[in-house]
Amino acid sequence: MLNVRWSFSAARTPGPAPTGAAHTEEPALAAGLVRKVLVVDDEEDLANLAEALLASEGLDVVVANSAIEALGILEQQGDIDAIFSDVMMPGMTGLQLADAVTDMYPRVKVVLTSGYTLPALLAERKRHYLFTPKPYRLDTIMKLLRS
Repeated sequence: MLNVRWSFSAARTPGPAPTGAAHTEEPALAAGLVRKVLVVDDEEDLANLAEALLASEGLDVVVANSAIEALGILEQQGDIDAIFSDVMMPGMTGLQLADAVTDMYPRVKVVLTSGYTLPALLAERKRHYLFTPKPYRLDTIMKLLRS
């Protein structure tokens, strides 16, 4: 299975300090330690499958079935280290979610996935995000989360 790290011209810039729940930067997170992941997918079965796979690797997993729901969870739970999100969702897309998370919660790692996204769509983005196509492999997701 192919995993791709998309790079873009603009550097990722930290956003304002998060509001809501307390957020603390731990040195271990800079080294790639991810303990709690927010899975975001509008297809409930796929979200539950990703939850089970990541939990089998010892991660604490929370599921959201929309980007708006995911933002609410991030505001309430300040201990989320990463999001693993589908790109193609109704309403707010995974790319829009990734941009919002990067702005509001700069320490949260973002990994995107899609069965439909073309590289050209991602290449036009000013920010870069880790990406793996669907169907994905668990070892690929874990490598991206810990990179």
